[in-house]
Amino acid sequence: MLLLIGSEQNPIQEDLQERGFTSQICEKGVRNNLLTPFQRFCNRIKSSVRCRIEHIFGAQKKRMGDETLRTIGRKKARFWIGMRNLVSNMCRAVVLMKAK
Repeated sequence: MLLLIGSEQNPIQEDLQERGFTSQICEKGVRNNLLTPFQRFCNRIKSSVRCRIEHIFGAQKKRMGDETLRTIGRKKARFWIGMRNLVSNMCRAVVLMKAK
């Protein structure tokens, strides 16, 4: 677990720590108070994980449109989200097979 030494944590990060989660929120520098080398290192690790996930959701949004999921009930919503993920994975598999 990474603890930021010498920096103030915001209430969201404190709440995450109390619940047992590691904060994945990037630090932000302000004028006359730049990030320390350790904070920049932590931001690099956090953003490398986030960028992999955001690329997947960006591709889904581009292929299938920014359509709002309109269903009644959690079961139906989970089904349609699963179908979107399945179609996305199939499209990705086709792209990877064509590359070979």
